[in-house]
Amino acid sequence: MPCKTACHKDSLSRFSSCRAGLAKHSLAVDEHGLAAFSYSEKGSRIQGKSSIVFVHGVSSNKDTWIPIIKYIPNHYHCITIDLPGHGETVGLNEDRYSIDKFVEKLKLFLDKMHLTENICIIGASMGGVIVSMFAVKYPEYVSMMCLLAPPANEQYETDLIRKIKSGDSTALIPETPEQLRDMINELTVKQVNMPGFFINGFLDLRLRRLNEHKKVLNSLIEDEKMFTTERHLQLKHAHCPTLVLWGRQDKVYIAAGADYFCKLLPNAKSIILDECGHFMAIDKPQEVAECIVTFYDENFQRK
Repeated sequence: MPCKTACHKDSLSRFSSCRAGLAKHSLAVDEHGLAAFSYSEKGSRIQGKSSIVFVHGVSSNKDTWIPIIKYIPNHYHCITIDLPGHGETVGLNEDRYSIDKFVEKLKLFLDKMHLTENICIIGASMGGVIVSMFAVKYPEYVSMMCLLAPPANEQYETDLIRKIKSGDSTALIPETPEQLRDMINELTVKQVNMPGFFINGFLDLRLRRLNEHKKVLNSLIEDEKMFTTERHLQLKHAHCPTLVLWGRQDKVYIAAGADYFCKLLPNAKSIILDECGHFMAIDKPQEVAECIVTFYDENFQRK
């Protein structure tokens, strides 16, 4: 009953979003409304105060931030976005994806939202690469950023990421309930026991974008510069305050990747979370939220 389970997942997602204080919106970027970003928003903009924009990773979507945002107080203005090829964003698919194209689409979204200065931008995994390259290219938009375990270079790879780069995408893009459970178990420390209807519904929604997710992953793997020091060296031009968060038990890139990025970024500090894997929103949502809020407050007060 895929329709029934998907509807159940949709309802659960809306309920979870509501509990986190998020409201879902659509932002058309063409005159016919055929191309539109899907995003969720919590709180209201306050003049002179930084909005917080959250960017997800490969094969993910804006809802993955819900467990974290639930612990961010309501007086912070938070926005989560579905990247092109993901979630409920439509009409913005690419024949071939790249970090640079994601950066430009993120700028398009922010321009349409009139968020063109003083933002706090947060990215997880691939989203961390996107927001860091965005900060390099468009520093006038960014007041501070937070990176959650972005891809490092080969020195920090695990067997899992080498497996993915060799062509086995199921570790990040599951196609069966069993593969989805395996992915969750591999990328978390916490024992997660999701009911069957949730697993099936969650998987059904991901399968709707399966081809795009594979295209994104394959495009980025083929773009070898994404994983090289050559690209990462550009980060020396990102002078905004930066917080790097990593799970000590991350099985995608080892936790020493946090030190790697801190050496590249001129104004960065790192926090390693114990008993935490790659999916920080599952393992340590409250701790991540507290780290973000503390970092935000420290750097906002300096302005």
